[in-house]
Amino acid sequence: MHGKDITNQTWLKKYNVKQVYRKDKIYKSTLSYLKNQKYLSYSKVFFLLNSFINNNYPICYVLTHRNKIVGFVGTIFSKKKFSDNNYLTCNIHSWLVDRNHRIASKLLFDYIDKKNCLITVLSSLPRLGSTFIRLGFKELIMKYRLTLVKKFFRKKFNSKFEIINNLKKLNKLSEKKVVLSYSNKKYIKFMFQKKNSKRNCLIVGNITYKKKILKTFNIIYCSNRSFLNKNLIQFFELITDTFKVTFCGDFFLKKNESYFNNNNKYSFIKDKKVYMKNIPKKFVFDLLYSETEF
Repeated sequence: MHGKDITNQTWLKKYNVKQVYRKDKIYKSTLSYLKNQKYLSYSKVFFLLNSFINNNYPICYVLTHRNKIVGFVGTIFSKKKFSDNNYLTCNIHSWLVDRNHRIASKLLFDYIDKKNCLITVLSSLPRLGSTFIRLGFKELIMKYRLTLVKKFFRKKFNSKFEIINNLKKLNKLSEKKVVLSYSNKKYIKFMFQKKNSKRNCLIVGNITYKKKILKTFNIIYCSNRSFLNKNLIQFFELITDTFKVTFCGDFFLKKNESYFNNNNKYSFIKDKKVYMKNIPKKFVFDLLYSETEF
C-alpha cells in the first residue's frame, strides 16, 4: 500500500503514514521493526496482528521517515451493532513511536480518524492518558469485577442448565461470525442453555491465573446479558464443574453493562482508565474484537 502525506507543514513532509495489510509488501518490514524494539511484547502484538482479520481494513499503520519505519499503531477493525445500527469500530491495541520522531506520532491517529469510526484504547500506559485526551479521546473507567464462584459449587447438583460445546449448528449469522473469529484455542466458546429449551446465550471467554494459581474464567462476550444475569448461580456451578475455576471475571463501563448482578458479596472491582473517541449514543461496551490482557 502507498502512504500519503497528510499535512503541508514542511518538516512533516519527510514523514509518511502507510496502511499495512496482512502479508503485503510492508508486512515483513513491520514485523522486523517490532522484533527490534524493546517496549512492546512482540509475541502479544504478533498474536493480535493475526487475530480478527478483516481484509477490508489494515491490521496496523506505520509511520515512516525517509522510507524507514519509525512508528507503529496496531489496529483491529470490526463492525458492531448498537441499537440496531451498524458501526465501524477500531480498537488500538498497541502504539509505539521512536523517541526522536515522537513529535510526529499524532499523524498515525489522524489517519485513523479519517475512517469516521468509534476508536477505543483499552490498554494504554497510565502516563499516556493526557496524550489521548489531547488527541480528542474521552477518558472512561473500565471496571473489572472478579467474583468467587467456587463457593456456589455443590458436589452433587441437579442443574436444569447445560454447557454445549458443539457449535456447528448455530442458527444466528452473528453468532457464527463470532465463533469463527475466535477459532484460536486460546478462547473458550460454548452455549449456556436451559435443558429442553431454546433459551440460551453464546459465551466467549478465556482462562487466566490470578497470582499464578487461582484459575479464572474471564467473559469476553455474551450474546444475551439478561438470560445470563437471571441464571448466574447455575452458570457459576457449571463453569466451576466444567473448567475447574475459582473465579469468574467480567469487564464493563456502566453497571447495567455488567454480565453479573450487583448483589454478590463475594466479588471485588478493580478500575482501569480507558479512552474512546466518536462514541455512538447507544453504545454498549464489551471486549469483542479487542485484546484481553490488561
